[in-house]
Amino acid sequence: MNYMIWNSRGTGAPSFPALIRDLKKHYQLNFMAILKTRCTHQLARTRAQLMGFPNMEIVDCEGYSGGIWCLWDDNIGAVTLVERNFQFLHFLITSSTGSSWHLTVIYASPNCNTRQVLWENLSRIALSIQGAWLIGGDLNVTLLHCERCSNASSSTSPDRDLLRWVEMQDMIDIGFVGPEFTWQRGNSEARLDRMLANEEWVAMFPNALVTHMPFFKSDHRSLLVRLSSKRDMSKPNRPFRFIAAWVLHDNFDDFVHQSWNQDVPWIQNISHFADACFLWNKEVFKHTDARKKRLLRRLDGINRVVAQIGMIPKYADLQLSL
Repeated sequence: MNYMIWNSRGTGAPSFPALIRDLKKHYQLNFMAILKTRCTHQLARTRAQLMGFPNMEIVDCEGYSGGIWCLWDDNIGAVTLVERNFQFLHFLITSSTGSSWHLTVIYASPNCNTRQVLWENLSRIALSIQGAWLIGGDLNVTLLHCERCSNASSSTSPDRDLLRWVEMQDMIDIGFVGPEFTWQRGNSEARLDRMLANEEWVAMFPNALVTHMPFFKSDHRSLLVRLSSKRDMSKPNRPFRFIAAWVLHDNFDDFVHQSWNQDVPWIQNISHFADACFLWNKEVFKHTDARKKRLLRRLDGINRVVAQIGMIPKYADLQLSL
């Protein structure tokens, strides 16, 4: 199972739902948490429904502050919302095998007083936790001085309250692969986004892997959490499905006329047309989809280079191509 948490700094761009669908497909996401949504209550559920996930829970933003959307598919199992708060959503996840664990998705306030309330709420929740617990998201602070560099603002200074909470609850930073910093603005960088877990969760998912992803049209990297680091590359055979978007393609009418033979039996015609659609979808219609895949692969490759040598020119231009 793959989980992604991302401070997108808004969801209002017309292309945003398509970007989420592309990320879902490319990284085989089962759960997607979007932070700092900047979307009104009236539009939130409508836009979230366009992103390819059948289930959702939403925390409305207040003006341009806050906002959490959690979206997931049915493969995860039973997802039960335990508590909703302006700064977090807390879930109990029960798999089809019966095992269960807790997940808390966080978008912490940049205000230290409001953030203090978050740690108090999480301490209260911790008293009721029995078993595995994973928390993560944009904490808006760092744990250590080495997790920030250059002229990062005071909001990225190490947070003593967070450090105290982590120590009191015996939480473990489960590490990451990829670039060190998850946030960048100008010459300032910091690790504001992270995943923390208790010992029970680490024991339940010993092969879990957290990746700091490329920048996708935001100044925050998303966090990709793979519960198993061994990716299943097998794909089941799928039956023929007519894709409604085909009819919007300029060449589809001509393709239908060329592929439909009035001189053969209807059943045979259907079979031939389905085969032709598979080929046309792959070679003509999906050229845009293939380009997006290439862009995502290039961003992944650049992300690995950035982790070793730092930012490279025209990285931002490539992000905008998505």
